[in-house]
Amino acid sequence: TIQDIKTHPFFSRLLKNMAVAFIGESGAAVLGLLTTIAAIKTIGNKSYGILMVAYSYVLIIDTLVNFQSWQGLISFGGKALEEKNYMRLQQVIKIGCIIDFATAVLGTLVSFMLASFVGQVLNWNEDVIIGIYYLSFFILFNFTGTSIGVIRLFDKFKYYSTSRILGGALKLIGVIIACWFLDAGLKGAFIAYLIGDSLGFLYLFIMFVSVIIKDKRISLKGIIECSVKDIWKEFFSFTFWTSMTTSVDIPVQQCDVLILSSISYEVVAVYKVYKQIGQALSKLTIPLNQAVLPQFSLMIARGEAKKCYIYLRQLKNKTLKILIPIALAMTAVSLVGFWYTLDLIYIQYWYVLLLYLLARSFALSYTSIHPLFIAMRQVRKNFIYTLIANMLYLVFAILLVRQIGILGSVIAMFIEYIVIIYLKKATIERLLVSAGPA
Repeated sequence: TIQDIKTHPFFSRLLKNMAVAFIGESGAAVLGLLTTIAAIKTIGNKSYGILMVAYSYVLIIDTLVNFQSWQGLISFGGKALEEKNYMRLQQVIKIGCIIDFATAVLGTLVSFMLASFVGQVLNWNEDVIIGIYYLSFFILFNFTGTSIGVIRLFDKFKYYSTSRILGGALKLIGVIIACWFLDAGLKGAFIAYLIGDSLGFLYLFIMFVSVIIKDKRISLKGIIECSVKDIWKEFFSFTFWTSMTTSVDIPVQQCDVLILSSISYEVVAVYKVYKQIGQALSKLTIPLNQAVLPQFSLMIARGEAKKCYIYLRQLKNKTLKILIPIALAMTAVSLVGFWYTLDLIYIQYWYVLLLYLLARSFALSYTSIHPLFIAMRQVRKNFIYTLIANMLYLVFAILLVRQIGILGSVIAMFIEYIVIIYLKKATIERLLVSAGPA
């Protein structure tokens, strides 16, 4: 009942944070879709495909080089909060900031230096390379891993949601002004995306500093002056493995666009629009992923791993029942929307959109399995399983896209989902059995 949920210590906090996160994610999704439509209408399908290829390249470099420490901060920081060890919490925050700033600078430099070489290998036109030079600067501003971790750990989800909406709104306004009113074309779109993302990151960092200043248990001075020698190695190792896991997840997250670019930039545009619709579906569960990791981390610290797994199964069953009907409805609504706003090519591949959304629904029903795996400190296995699944995706995507086109990417993606979910599920169940009764 509603009263049971309100008084339940796990679900009441989870649903409150999910609601706040959902506002940010759904708002960002709507703004992202409007930005896509505005960009396609003003610069055309081919130019939008070029924009997405350049943007995907920069995101890949950002993921590979720019480590994000938020999962480590939540895991180590959550334990420090549970033990009321605020000196340790300050140490964790300091290490996270050092990692964030250093890898943001390194990522920007790598993105610049490799752009021309990668462009020649993949036979990109000059516009893609120019776009990469513009967009690479947003990596420099993406030093937000610790900011995100502190905001989530301290239940300040509203700040992250605001940053998502702010970045999306600025990107949309930038595209309208640069591409529509100023007629700056593709160059204007590059600048609009850069400004929107960068200012969203800066807002997030400012809010992180604000949270630290207002909290009486820790201080900026304490963070700056504390020694981190005793925890540096352990924290960096954890962050390294979680970042490497994100890196090996690149094929299914970004390489689909690069693989499809071998067909045409128009097909890239179609698939990116479908992915944005799928991301709108993901917005229903991203708040769960954001909100549940801090709670799982605290429960694991209290020795309540089996209770976490019970909650995971409950969430999976309820989520799947909700997502399947929504996926069917979104397919129908999207096709009607395409008819009035975009070209017929977006309707031509309707079956790809349907299968994509159904596959996403299956994967998203298991959203909470990933934060539970991290909370149980299975970071190396998380890396190995993600690497295996993504290598399978890459092989199947390359082979199938050549044979059946855009549908091949969706089939390869579904194979990746099945592999990684059931590998993690089997590992968690084995760990719980070996742990004995709760």
